[in-house]
Amino acid sequence: MDTQRVALTVEGMTCDHCAAIVQRALAGVPGVEQAEVSLPDKRADILAKDAAPEALVRAIENVGYRASILEPPASETLPPPRARHTSSGRMPDIVVLGGGSAGFAASIRAADLGARVRLIEGGTLGGTCVNVGCVPSKTLIPAPEHRD
Repeated sequence: MDTQRVALTVEGMTCDHCAAIVQRALAGVPGVEQAEVSLPDKRADILAKDAAPEALVRAIENVGYRASILEPPASETLPPPRARHTSSGRMPDIVVLGGGSAGFAASIRAADLGARVRLIEGGTLGGTCVNVGCVPSKTLIPAPEHRD
């Protein structure tokens, strides 16, 4: 079988780390020669030999994201895979200030709805609640009750 070019849409990615996870999953599929994932475009471009497009979709779904095969128009060929960039050079649709639990929830929801999201955090990612506030407190406060 010849090397084929497959393009997929990828839903659910919210950061560069997500794109790296998807790229590693695709690279692990037998026959994949090259896999480039674009977070801003929600797209994966793959060069593969003897790899069924359905296997590529399954690999992405197995790491927790949604994927579907992009069918190229009959008169066009797919563009070559783009290099992965940490910044698209395009303006985001939404800027979320604060990387706490609410900021994460807003960012994920906006990305799921198709927005280009930029999350800005000046301190610890996860915020006070997750790192030193409510979440650890609710775990530690009842601990003495379980002591023998």
